[in-house]
Amino acid sequence: MCALCLCLTCLPAHAEEILPVLRLEAGLLDYVTAKPGVLTVTAVESETVSPITVKYRGTYSATFTGKRNYSFHLKTDQGEPSHISLLGLRTDDDYVLLGGLSDPCRLRAVVGLQLWRSLNYPAPQSAPCELYFNDYYKGIYFLVERPDRKSAGVPKGGALYRVLAASADDIDLLSMEAPDAPTGETWYNIGKVWPEEDSGWQPLMSMLNAQDRAEMFNLAAFADYYLFINLIGASDNMSKNLYLCWDGAHFSPMPWDLDAAFGRLYNASPSPNDAWYSNSLFDELLEREDFQKQLRSRWLVLRETLSPAAIDSSFDSLNDLLAASGAWEREAERFAIYTDSATGLSYPFAPEPEMAFIHEFILCRYTMLDTAFLGGMTDG
Repeated sequence: MCALCLCLTCLPAHAEEILPVLRLEAGLLDYVTAKPGVLTVTAVESETVSPITVKYRGTYSATFTGKRNYSFHLKTDQGEPSHISLLGLRTDDDYVLLGGLSDPCRLRAVVGLQLWRSLNYPAPQSAPCELYFNDYYKGIYFLVERPDRKSAGVPKGGALYRVLAASADDIDLLSMEAPDAPTGETWYNIGKVWPEEDSGWQPLMSMLNAQDRAEMFNLAAFADYYLFINLIGASDNMSKNLYLCWDGAHFSPMPWDLDAAFGRLYNASPSPNDAWYSNSLFDELLEREDFQKQLRSRWLVLRETLSPAAIDSSFDSLNDLLAASGAWEREAERFAIYTDSATGLSYPFAPEPEMAFIHEFILCRYTMLDTAFLGGMTDG
């Protein structure tokens, strides 16, 4: 079957195995200005059609060929925001489409968020689909809620910040007292997501200048984040892709863009099995005896919730769904190989071998954390 000719009548006969099909219709896109278009969502016994504005999203994914990521806003016919629940996700006007081209199993980013939510923390939810751009078949995608105040569980009186990079202009705000007051939406290496008012910087400024920053932290949540990031080997989620969520009393962390994890870097090359990931804020916390105790006590809990079997199950459930729907076969026909533009190295799309690769990586990381926080002595 030609993947470019995919239609609903080509999909499996069993309704529970049919993935929703999304079609974006628009002109030439870029990463700066959202362009007008139309979105059609076709699922079992339902169809939604809406005007949208759409653009590409991502930094390294800008180098991808044929399978980039998108963000879009739903609109009314009059151009106003239109809040709709798509594919069972929250009612909203703002969504993201992730294709995961550099991930040989396409699942890392969404499984990572699922696992973080399994620890009873808020994070964007997702739903699998198959995507067209105009008449061009784009393969498997995940429709994902945007990381914002609502998906991060931040109350209206709270604040939300995103760490954008390890530093900007050679300044890492997390490692020092604030050098000057912020004047816009971005302050050196940190961006303000919520609220829009300039006063929204105040909680972060207070934390950066506090004599004891940890008093403003949910230490259990920070311990969980440190353990989670190091268990799955998320190499991009300490120096960037880290949200700081202020609930009015304490800060908690939330990850995003977890594609560089589970044994691979952002460009699909294998990551080291024994690397530890931190940043200046966590380095400061690691010097505290109370945080060290939190890490030991929380790892005793997390090593059960995030056991290798539990992680395998999260990957397997999505892998089985996509295989049963025939989507993996169509994805392999359309995007069999990813070639990294910087290194020139190529990696095949290979879900089943990649499941085994991830399993072995997690076993190594699990043992590493056991040794670090329990001295290797456990009952399991």
